[in-house]
Amino acid sequence: MRRSLARLSIPFREPFVTSGGVVTARELLLLRLEDDDGAVGYGEAAPFEPYDGVPLEEAAAALQSGAARSPNGSPPQARAAEEMARLDLEARRDGRAVGEPGAEAIAVNLTLAGGPPEEVARRAAAGVRDGFACFKVKVGLPDDAERVAAVREAIGPWPALRVDANGGWTVDEAIAAIEALSRHDLQLVEQPCPTLEEMAEVRRAVRVPLAVDEPIASADDVRAAVEAGACDAVNVKLAPCGGFEAARATIAAARESGLEPFLSSTLDGPWGIAAALQLAASERLLLACGLATLNLFDAALARALPAPQAGLLAVPEGPGLGVSVGDDALAEVLVEELEQ
Repeated sequence: MRRSLARLSIPFREPFVTSGGVVTARELLLLRLEDDDGAVGYGEAAPFEPYDGVPLEEAAAALQSGAARSPNGSPPQARAAEEMARLDLEARRDGRAVGEPGAEAIAVNLTLAGGPPEEVARRAAAGVRDGFACFKVKVGLPDDAERVAAVREAIGPWPALRVDANGGWTVDEAIAAIEALSRHDLQLVEQPCPTLEEMAEVRRAVRVPLAVDEPIASADDVRAAVEAGACDAVNVKLAPCGGFEAARATIAAARESGLEPFLSSTLDGPWGIAAALQLAASERLLLACGLATLNLFDAALARALPAPQAGLLAVPEGPGLGVSVGDDALAEVLVEELEQ
């Protein structure tokens, strides 16, 4: 089996602002596997240090050393890349998709990063014209009240509106903010505080449903969230879970506990988004998923999958992940080829 590893840097159209800071480009690792018959599979390692605390260099070292092929020997993002590349290769060789047949398209939310309220509202209004029925606003910033109000006014009373603090509030701040923002008919609040214990305290004090995100990387984490009474829904992400099958087990644990799961992106590239779409389709998820994030990037690679239509993302039919990226598109975002 021939292996190669590349470091990519994909620029955002606009700086991506959250309670955790400002990001201007998304760095990823792309693993390429080729067998002796010429079949090729791609896997994406998507650690995001401001979100998960995992440096890209740590994932690269695990992929280079072979530690990512061990169940517990590497960051989960590196294990996700190994599994994704293997599944992509095997499915391409068999002429089928990685995921089982399911829904043909997945309902997705439009993610709205921080920014001046009038600018965010303009993006929201454009999302309504594009047919989105669910919107997620990043909060945990000084102008939350004005920005969320502007978005609700721009989208009107019908579309679902979520807010995501990325763990940026204390318990008291979360309770006060959620009570103030609840007038805008929030569907849910995602990760108001960093820990499950803090979220449980907030959940006892507010009426808006809470979704847990950052603490979830396994089925056991879901069970811990349930035991703590921390949430009403679970946001599952492939990269922090360690791949397709681990994310599937996490979704199952949520459902077994009576919680509604949905899938989101850690601002992934097209390979991670394709894998999540195929998993969402086979699991027939009900809540809108946070997978419409490729449009945040300013690069040809971001157009490897079709853009959302009427708030739906088409599920790639394969073979494999169903992602085809040309040499020019890769060269545009390539930082370096790493030694294997």
